[in-house]
Amino acid sequence: MKELAHTRLGDGPAPLALLHGFLGSGRNLTTLARGLATGVPQYSVYVFDLPGHGMSSPLPSQADLATLARALMAAAGALAPPPWTLVGHSLGGRLALKAALLEPAAVAQLTVLDITPSPVPPGGETARVVEALVGAPAVAPSREVFRAWFTRAGLAPALTDWLLLNLERDGDQLRWRIDRAAMAALYPRINAEDLWAAVESRGRGVHVIRGSRSPYVTDADYRRLEAAGARVDTVDGAGHFLHVDRPAETLDRILKGLG
Repeated sequence: MKELAHTRLGDGPAPLALLHGFLGSGRNLTTLARGLATGVPQYSVYVFDLPGHGMSSPLPSQADLATLARALMAAAGALAPPPWTLVGHSLGGRLALKAALLEPAAVAQLTVLDITPSPVPPGGETARVVEALVGAPAVAPSREVFRAWFTRAGLAPALTDWLLLNLERDGDQLRWRIDRAAMAALYPRINAEDLWAAVESRGRGVHVIRGSRSPYVTDADYRRLEAAGARVDTVDGAGHFLHVDRPAETLDRILKGLG
């Protein structure tokens, strides 16, 4: 699987990959991508749909973080020669760290948005979202049917609307573009690994930006990141989706790290 769906913004000589989170797609990062293309014109910004997400190919059997990282770097290498700068949110951040471990010479620097290099314990809100997604109807005549399902499952309206971006029209029905069972199987695998070696081998080549209201990068993580030489910023008032909650502040922190 060498090709991943992507869009390109800017025409700078240095390639930058912008990587979305679990159950998302590249279009979730459109505003951020435009800001990067304007703010760091030395880059060409490639916004990828990760394997199994958006318009990219389905997940292969038994896919894990290494599977995704290898697919990303193969796709990136077909578009522009390395080294690449990787900017990733959530799953995209963990994927960037894994890619740096697998192909260190192909990665110039890393910006990780609100995710820890530590293994992520099972459970929590994302696990609840995955459970609701797997149990949702396979097809329905309207988004309202799906919206009602997720409302009954206790999901917030904004989160529901985000999930419904994974629907596509099939005749007079709507169906899921993603393989929900494959996503549910992938979820624990992407969170199980300890990725600290990617940080501690690079030090100042790693920039972590966390939301002050998010639990994913703890104060203990903060101290360990700083001890490793990584740059760490906190965006006040932002949750896990810091680029949505505080878009200008998040873009500013990324640009300063890349500059």
